[in-house]
Amino acid sequence: MTEYLPAHIQETLAARAHELGIRVDVRGRVVHLRGEVATEEQRREVEDAARVAAEGHEICNEVHVVAVPEPDGEERLS
Repeated sequence: MTEYLPAHIQETLAARAHELGIRVDVRGRVVHLRGEVATEEQRREVEDAARVAAEGHEICNEVHVVAVPEPDGEERLS
């Protein structure tokens, strides 16, 4: 099952946290999560979903929150 764990975690992240761009790396009993999300809430959701999928493993959440600025005015289409 260990060789399938990263894929299982990524499926769970997609289903529970609605995140597709998180990289999952398993080293021994530690699951490393890497990537970017827009909010701290999403970061927590990613970690929570990974804990469910990787029961019994330690989670190292290296996911960064990246602020997405609001657009300046309306966008014009040509």
